[in-house]
Amino acid sequence: MSVLSFFPLFGFFLVGYHILYFIGLFPGLLNQRLISMNLPSGQLWEPTIAVVIILLGLVALFIELFKSTRTSSVSIVDHILSTFVLVGFMVSWLIFEWSGNSVFLILTVMSFLDVIAGFTITISSARRDLSLGGK
Repeated sequence: MSVLSFFPLFGFFLVGYHILYFIGLFPGLLNQRLISMNLPSGQLWEPTIAVVIILLGLVALFIELFKSTRTSSVSIVDHILSTFVLVGFMVSWLIFEWSGNSVFLILTVMSFLDVIAGFTITISSARRDLSLGGK
């Protein structure tokens, strides 16, 4: 069984953000432009590192929501660890000056949605399985 199947992906964002701060890259690098490309509309699109992190967070949220549709003992461990990751996000956002920015807050909200949706989907699935078994 893969570690990724029960470890919340937002934990990687939390740990990665802390590591990048401690080596001196964040939060100063968040506004650095990665590429510059002209869209067919003629508009110049210049995404920053912050935008890429938010987009990766949305992809992680989709994967986490998909993982929460499982009804097994692994999903219980995933929900518990997701709750700890959410607490880590909230404490970091409230206490550390370097994490008090919009990107970190958006990741915190995504982690919150992961926890709430995970519990909601699991409870709904378990209720449906229980009602099918009891007729």
